[in-house]
Amino acid sequence: MQSPPRDLPDADVLDVVRRGWDATTLSLTHLPVGYGSHHWAATAAGGRRWFVTADATPDDGTVEALAAAYAVPAAARAHGVAGAHGPVAAADGALLHRHGTWSVSVQPWLDGAAGGFSDRWPDAGAEAVVRLLADLHALDAPSTPARPEDPALPGVDGLVAALDRCERDEPLAGGPLAGVVTGLLRPHTAAVREALREDAADLPGATVLTHGEPHPGNVVLTADGPVLVDWDTARRAEPERDLWLVAARTDLDVAAFYADLTGRTPSPARMRRRERRWALADVAAYVVDLAAAPAEDADTAWQLRSLRGTLEELGR
Repeated sequence: MQSPPRDLPDADVLDVVRRGWDATTLSLTHLPVGYGSHHWAATAAGGRRWFVTADATPDDGTVEALAAAYAVPAAARAHGVAGAHGPVAAADGALLHRHGTWSVSVQPWLDGAAGGFSDRWPDAGAEAVVRLLADLHALDAPSTPARPEDPALPGVDGLVAALDRCERDEPLAGGPLAGVVTGLLRPHTAAVREALREDAADLPGATVLTHGEPHPGNVVLTADGPVLVDWDTARRAEPERDLWLVAARTDLDVAAFYADLTGRTPSPARMRRRERRWALADVAAYVVDLAAAPAEDADTAWQLRSLRGTLEELGR
């Protein structure tokens, strides 16, 4: 996120880190990166550096699901997947410490270079990422802490409610941006409804342990190879949940390369469905968050641009 959370001061985050992970932590700085979670760089005695994350967790169920996801990279490393980097346990053994409606996690600083969400990989880079995903997918899923993916589209209820209001020619309720969101969504209600019907179609497949968002912004290139970070979306699901996003960022035939590595050929239909679901989940999140936003800031400006582009893409 581009702006720090309004209800989580840096001083509170620093206090959580000191009490839970490293009492010698001296300072932290908010990092304007990513979407959804908030991140800080923390510096401690002896030159130690930490990457600190705060996720919105409004209820106990959200905390439990996040803790299960954040336990995946440690389990993956224990099973030989070196390119899995995630939170470390606090002094009390917990991966998360709750602070109000937020949950804070800490991981060692990772030296390397991450890309941007829309960056493209050369063939060699994509091959390295697919190899890493193949290793992850090969783990014995029942023995890992990740939960099965919820078949329901995240945020679908809020999106359907917004579509209903638009189709009744009623503005969305909420803050000062609700009218802008209504104007963006109303011309595309038919396309979004059709995409929701397609998403609900049953395309079952064998499930594996997936990361969920292996785009260039979540892959850090290190001296030892690519490393996957940001594991909050780790779930058991079809391999296509990961593979479509790599395929969208390279000219490499990802499906063919993955089939050569694993002996399993990805389904083109599931790859297309996963791409469409990603777009729908973005629309659902943007519509609800923007309509409720109390004011415009750098994050809402970015969300409005993304919502406009994603709706146009669904319309095409």
